[in-house]
Order: sequence, then structure tokens, then C-alpha cells
Amino acid sequence: MASLKEIRRGIDALDRRIADLLLARLRLVEVLAPLKSPPRDRRREAEVLSRVSGRARGQDARFLRSVYREIIRLSLARQKSDSVMTSPLRRGNRVF
Repeated sequence: MASLKEIRRGIDALDRRIADLLLARLRLVEVLAPLKSPPRDRRREAEVLSRVSGRARGQDARFLRSVYREIIRLSLARQKSDSVMTSPLRRGNRVF
């Protein structure tokens, strides 16, 4: 049986991989943001939630749905902040 230290090392390795994958996903969200109008696609969100939660059952599926709801929420917030950052007003241009 693995020791507590070994199990924690395994969790730490997974955390590094998860963080790298989440950052890669965020970069894609940033590239996608200017291409979307409107920024929110609830059908796509439902597809993503269904697909990821379909990889598990019961509590594990609920866990995945919860995690991905948060990922989607934060992705939308990033898209919104990026659109503010790239708006003409944000770049210092005048509206009038």
C-alpha cells in the first residue's frame, strides 16, 4: 500500500497537470472570445456539461458538472474582461 507521502506526491503531480490544462483551455478561450457573438452560448455550455459529466456516474458526475460550471463561469468572465480590454474606449480611443 502506498504511503501518505507517495499519495500526496501523486496528487501534486496531477494538480500540476490540471493547472497546465486549465491554463491551456484559458488561452483557447481568449482566442475564441473575439469570434463569438453573443459571448454566451447556453446550448454549447449544456453540451460541455453533458459530455464531461457523462464520463462518470452519481456523485462523481455531479462533481464534474460542478467543476465545469465554475470553469464556464470563469471563462465567460474572462471573455467579458478581454472584450473590455480590447474595446476602443479601453485602448484610449474617443467615442465622439
